[in-house]
Amino acid sequence: MILLTILCLGDIIDFAGDGRYVGATGPWAFRVNPAGIVENELRQLLISNTLRLGASNVRSFSVSLIQPAKDSLAGVLSLSSDFSDFNKERLSFLYGVAGRSGNVDLGMNIGLERIKEDSSENYSVFVDVGVRGKFVEDGYAYYSIVVKKFRVWSSDSDLINTADLGAGISLEFDQMKFSFDAMYVSNEFWNLAPGAQLNLLPVNLYFAVPFFYKPENSKSSLSLDFGGNVQIGDFNIGVSVYYPFSKQTGSDLFNELNYDWHIDFRVGIKW
Repeated sequence: MILLTILCLGDIIDFAGDGRYVGATGPWAFRVNPAGIVENELRQLLISNTLRLGASNVRSFSVSLIQPAKDSLAGVLSLSSDFSDFNKERLSFLYGVAGRSGNVDLGMNIGLERIKEDSSENYSVFVDVGVRGKFVEDGYAYYSIVVKKFRVWSSDSDLINTADLGAGISLEFDQMKFSFDAMYVSNEFWNLAPGAQLNLLPVNLYFAVPFFYKPENSKSSLSLDFGGNVQIGDFNIGVSVYYPFSKQTGSDLFNELNYDWHIDFRVGIKW
C-alpha cells in the first residue's frame, strides 16, 4: 500500500493512509513513503482531500503521480494546496526520488512552496532528505532520520536555512506498530510523539500523544491524537481527532500549533 501524506498545520503534523505519525514510521516526512514507491510496479495517480471541523475549518487537497520503480529507484510528482487556520494559504509543488539499498530506504524531495498571508506572498525552495532502515536484518526494530523542509532559498529572509530535524524508532509486527518520534521544529521547539497502530485490514487504528516543548521559555503542551481509516477498493476513508489538554496563547509558531480540538475527515483515491 502506498502511503500518501498531506502536510498541514505548518507542515508539522502528517496525515498518512495508515494514520498520523506512526503510519510512516517515525518522522518519515516525505509525501510518499519511499518503501511504498519501490514496491509499486504501476504508474498511479493519487488524489486526496482533507476537511477539518473545529475552532477553525481547514481544507487541503493533494494530487500525486507515482512513477514505477526502475532498478530500485522511483519518483513522485506532487501538487498540494493547504488552506490553514493560520490565515495562510500554502501551495506546494515537488518532485521526489526514492530507492532501496539492502534493508535501507533512501529518499530526497526538492520543492517550491508559495505562502500567501493577507496581501503578501512569499516563495521558498526547499529540500527533504531522509533514511529509514532496520537495526538488525531479521529484527523488528526500525530507525528513521530526516531533514525536512530545509529552505535553501526564500523571499522571506526569516525562513532561509530553517528546517525540521527528526529521528524515530519503531517496533513493527504483523498487526501492531509502536513508535517514538522526536523532531526539532523550525529551529524553535521540540515535538515528541509516542504512538501505536493496529492493522486489522481493511481497517487501521492509531493513537499518539504529541508533546510540544520550547526550551527557551520552558513552555509545553500535551495533546491526544487518535483515529483510523478504512480501505474500500481504491478508496481510503479516514478520520482523526486531536485534543490538546492545554492551550498556549501568543503569536509565535509554538503557540499557533496549540489550538483548540478538531476533527479531520480524509478521502483518497488511487488509479
